[in-house]
Amino acid sequence: MINSIKIAYRNAFRNKRRTLLSILAIAIGGFASLTIGSFVNSVNQGIRTQTARDGGHIHIHTKGYFNFGTGKTDKYTINDYTTVMNLIKNSSIGSDIAVMTPVLQVSGIAGNYAKNASQTFIGIGQIYKDQLEMQKWDGYKIDMPSPKTPLSKNSTSAYIGKGLAINLSLCEKLHIKGCVEEVKKINNNPIDSDISDFMEEGKISDKAEVSLLVASSSGAPNIANIAVENVWSKTQKNLDDMFIALPLKEAQVLLYGEKNNKASAINIQLKSYEEMPKIIASLKKLFKEKKLNLEIIDLQTFNPEVQKVIGIFGVIFGFVSIIIGLIVVFTISNTMTMSIMERYNEIGTLRSMGLRRSMIRRYFVLEGSIIGIIGASIGVALAYIVTTLINSVGLMWSPPNTAVETQLVLSMNNIALVVFVWLFLIFVSTISSLVPASRASKMPIVDALGHH
Repeated sequence: MINSIKIAYRNAFRNKRRTLLSILAIAIGGFASLTIGSFVNSVNQGIRTQTARDGGHIHIHTKGYFNFGTGKTDKYTINDYTTVMNLIKNSSIGSDIAVMTPVLQVSGIAGNYAKNASQTFIGIGQIYKDQLEMQKWDGYKIDMPSPKTPLSKNSTSAYIGKGLAINLSLCEKLHIKGCVEEVKKINNNPIDSDISDFMEEGKISDKAEVSLLVASSSGAPNIANIAVENVWSKTQKNLDDMFIALPLKEAQVLLYGEKNNKASAINIQLKSYEEMPKIIASLKKLFKEKKLNLEIIDLQTFNPEVQKVIGIFGVIFGFVSIIIGLIVVFTISNTMTMSIMERYNEIGTLRSMGLRRSMIRRYFVLEGSIIGIIGASIGVALAYIVTTLINSVGLMWSPPNTAVETQLVLSMNNIALVVFVWLFLIFVSTISSLVPASRASKMPIVDALGHH
């Protein structure tokens, strides 16, 4: 076999120019596949990283909340989230959890009645310290910079979307660049004048402030004035126009009054994304053993857009791989066909000396494989060099599901991707040489010897 490889290697470089062009074509194909693949891999990991930083990997709710809880806050509330969190921390999966934090969904009308402006809002009560800790997650080791978040762990104020700030005429007080307020703000959500008067009681603050009107768990309206510290922009405009983040305690008082220990969900961020199926199985077993009326919602369920975007980029990578594969097929087929045509007499001589057809076929297939191995290896090396250079430049872009620019990082740390592309090119190169090799091995000896 070793002698066959040596002979095939020498024959492959008989016509150096043609062979080098074939190797170049394969190398470019490998480079293109790996560059695009590393970009797709980087986007996929970036999306999952950003999603994990925003809301974790797993949400725990009271059963039925995900489908019916939006309008029935009190019915689908986790009444003692502290006990549940301690139970999980002390279980066998506690060491696999990076951050675990309670959140509370609230909604209602946000008003800035000094400017006669109001807007429906969707809010989330959070523990800011936990949220900031979640922003550090880098489970894929891609060194993706954490987005510049306005959150302060000791803040007792709210953060609102830029669109909501504009709608509530808070541009000037929040010092938002490029923000233009309407000359005359129209109140699209008029409320009872008694409530409006109550909200406006006292001296108007020089700082940004919003009045939140929500329906408490008992159904009665509840009102609170809360300072706004900064803008927290969101990727989707419809969410940005309604988003408010406020301290968990403030949200709890709005919905349930003083001294309560209730949340609509417990968000869990894992140390490793790959551990999610195992963690979910363990949580289900734990809740069943403790007879807890809780359900587990994974990342793909509470944020289905993640899988859709990842799927789109996967299709793009697959399409490019098919195109590159076809180019390699035609290139190697043409190279081997030309090589066979130039060596008809040699093939006839070898066959007349007793060399079997299988050996003739083996020589040409090995030639194609050698060309594929060299070309694929050069393509991998070239991809590593180019992606390293691109990463060192510090190019900025706005990836899907992200509101702020971040550094473009082409992730070549996926060994499976590199091995797949390398083997794929060698396989295609080998298969491409099989048809010409079979044709050469089946050629009649007399015809081969008499060919000119």
